[in-house]
Amino acid sequence: MYIRFIVLIFFSSLLITGNSIAKDALSSVQIVEGLTQQRPPQTPQTIGRRYVWNFKKRPYTVLMTIDLERYNSYSGKERYDIPQLVEEGRTTLSNLTREFERTFKQNRNWTKQDRVNFVLSFVQSLPYTFDDVTTGFDEFRRYAIETLIEGGGDCEDTTILVGAILRGLGEYVALIFTPGHIALGVSGNYSGSSLTYDGIEYYYCETTGTGWTVGMLPPSVDKGVEKVIPLTPSKVDPTPKPKKVPLPTPVQPTPIPVQPKPTPVQPKPTPKPKTTVIPPEKPKPETQVTNENNVVGGILIFLTIFVIFGGSLVYIIYRIVFAETDDDMPNNDTGYDTSEPKNPLDW
Repeated sequence: MYIRFIVLIFFSSLLITGNSIAKDALSSVQIVEGLTQQRPPQTPQTIGRRYVWNFKKRPYTVLMTIDLERYNSYSGKERYDIPQLVEEGRTTLSNLTREFERTFKQNRNWTKQDRVNFVLSFVQSLPYTFDDVTTGFDEFRRYAIETLIEGGGDCEDTTILVGAILRGLGEYVALIFTPGHIALGVSGNYSGSSLTYDGIEYYYCETTGTGWTVGMLPPSVDKGVEKVIPLTPSKVDPTPKPKKVPLPTPVQPTPIPVQPKPTPVQPKPTPKPKTTVIPPEKPKPETQVTNENNVVGGILIFLTIFVIFGGSLVYIIYRIVFAETDDDMPNNDTGYDTSEPKNPLDW
């Protein structure tokens, strides 16, 4: 069971990757009437291409870029049959299709046949290349985006490219197979050579070489037609719009008797308890008391030192001043001279 679940997730991721690649492979496209010196940007992440061709004696230039990683993803994709490659190209070249539509709006005097010839002239300007030379295989079908970026291809590649563009423009087209060759047929109010298949008339469109317009047959067609495969048309709108959903018809509801509503009793609000806010206690000025204690202690120390040194100083002064007075006084209290008598001979 777990193996089936893992396989389902793997194939779902491949489908998501394929759908992401199949949407607008060209990141930017611009068709300019005349020659322009502008070049598409070439960066490590993008590839740019510039093509010039003539239509009704006027030059046209197309500039296109594609993400390099997206382009490289096509190298590993499966090469389907031609109808599937045309359908895939219709979705990946939607930006290019819109540029063709914009050019048609700028040239409103063009007929429907002129518009198809304009697309043919652009694709025919791409050089014809052989598969065995460019790819190494005898038969190698390119995706439409590969033919644009690689700058050419054989009859299969250019037919896939023209079919993808015309299908995006809403044209009824068919693949026309002749011995060793393939071309495209377009149905509508055109002129020139055509063939009828399953009740629908398709006008021949050669996609290789230059100068071939709708209804012109190259000599190779004289060998006969082997097979015709019609392709269902699909239109690519410039700006997709969402589908409008019709609104339902409004139904009038049956009136219901309205009963009087009881008067709602407003509940009394519960009184909120009063909250006594106690102001925070101010911190005691401990620093100030400490400073006062320091001052008092300093004063006491100063007074102690003053008393000690002052007393000593007074005592010293007293001794100096009253020392001589003590020497003049008699040695006893009687007032008599108790010293030894002098020798008369000393006279």
